[in-house]
Amino acid sequence: MDWEKLVSTELYHFLFVFARLGGAFLFMPFYASVYVPRRIRLIFALAAAAALTPVLAAEMPVSAPQNVPELFRSLVIEITVGVFLGIFPFFLMTVLDLAGVNAAMATSFSNATVLDPQTNVQSTVLTSFLTLTAVLMIVTTNLHHVMLGAVLDSYRTFPVGRPLLTADMSECLTKALSAAFTYGFQIGSPFVVMIILLYSSMGVMSRLMPQLNIMFVIMPLQVYLGLALLMVSLPMMMWWFLDFFQDNLRRFAM
Repeated sequence: MDWEKLVSTELYHFLFVFARLGGAFLFMPFYASVYVPRRIRLIFALAAAAALTPVLAAEMPVSAPQNVPELFRSLVIEITVGVFLGIFPFFLMTVLDLAGVNAAMATSFSNATVLDPQTNVQSTVLTSFLTLTAVLMIVTTNLHHVMLGAVLDSYRTFPVGRPLLTADMSECLTKALSAAFTYGFQIGSPFVVMIILLYSSMGVMSRLMPQLNIMFVIMPLQVYLGLALLMVSLPMMMWWFLDFFQDNLRRFAM
């Protein structure tokens, strides 16, 4: 009887860990990429839950849920916490959306769209390029391990079976999204400055030489200048983004 009770308790612990990890992997950058098949993500979540269940045994409730409604309530809470843990870094990635839109406008690539691997929606080519580059840098610098560490550390902030801290969670996501938009505009500001200077120069030239069809001159020049600015500023953009991403992620994980 004790053996059956132990197996039953361990099974419930595994379900709780899998629910939180599975919810996080639905939105977490790199793990939620559309280029990773759903079956692979499911297998990875099951394997990670099986490996981490013994590690998190001390954070789990001693007794198993007494009835189905209690079990359902606990699983819903765990999935919600997991989704929150995945959406937080996902919101931080929106920095690149705004920067990519500014870069696309500066290079006249606004109408060239592809499927973004992180958001699974159509976005500009440069936005997808910046997103893929950022994901590659996240993996290279092992920040995906920090995201997993945040899930493990969350058991101290969000113990299993405790009520959700909805107000704190909402405030955290709001601040993350606000900071991402502010930082995204700062990263993309060189392209905004370039557009302002370029079109100001175009206005002056059209006044000085009204017989010149300025659009035939300015359009290819805009593409060349925008791509040149992107090539020069890309390393600094990625460095700024990684600094912003790591700083917010480590502060969140602490």
